[in-house]
Amino acid sequence: MNRNPRHILFLVSILLKGLFALLEFVAGLGMYLTPPEFIAQLIRFMFKNQLVADRHDFIATFMQHQLAEYDVSHHTFVSIYLMLHGLVKIGVVAGLWSEKLWAFPIGISALAAFIIYQLSRFSYTHAPLLVVISIFDAFIILLAWREWQAMKQKVA
Repeated sequence: MNRNPRHILFLVSILLKGLFALLEFVAGLGMYLTPPEFIAQLIRFMFKNQLVADRHDFIATFMQHQLAEYDVSHHTFVSIYLMLHGLVKIGVVAGLWSEKLWAFPIGISALAAFIIYQLSRFSYTHAPLLVVISIFDAFIILLAWREWQAMKQKVA
């Protein structure tokens, strides 16, 4: 096994990405199987006390605003998006973990496409989590690129 610290960091990073992708898929599946009305009631219940205590609470007012725009088509889109996004990232992680040369350009391209999409969504939603996820994806791209180059040198 390669004990190079950069390689270990690469493995830990893609493992974390894989766990997050699995959680994303499970969350999407759970959301798909849960009626939208139940989710709306649960969110109202969770933030009811915060709004009573502070009408200007940022998170509670944000969630209220999101609920106002929440409908069945949005529910279906988000749940299917989460499942597909999770599955694609699980595939990327599996390919990178296998250390097959062909997996690296595919994985790097897929993560770059996600970054572009996430940052375009950020321009509409201003959700800081999208920037954080994009930075982590860029970090994995950098590590994957270095691993790919090192593997190509070993093969040559």
